[in-house]
Amino acid sequence: MKKVLYKTNQNHPAIKAYAEAVEKGQTSHHVIYWDGGWVVKRADSSKSSQLFDTQKEAADYAKGIAQNMGTALFVHGADGRIVERYNL
Repeated sequence: MKKVLYKTNQNHPAIKAYAEAVEKGQTSHHVIYWDGGWVVKRADSSKSSQLFDTQKEAADYAKGIAQNMGTALFVHGADGRIVERYNL
């Protein structure tokens, strides 16, 4: 399998916000495409939540977690790029 590298616009607000959060040591949650579905994963954890059928279901679930924990939420597209950011 060939590895495909995606170019990222480093000036995109969501990318800048992610970089700033990492630099400050803030914890964040991510909605990512995994194994045929969507999961919620904390940035500093190897474990993920249950598998959701849709990105929206996973994002709705993640919003509750991020709000309760006071973390930022990054929603990734199926290609891995950040498509939405929430600072809850």
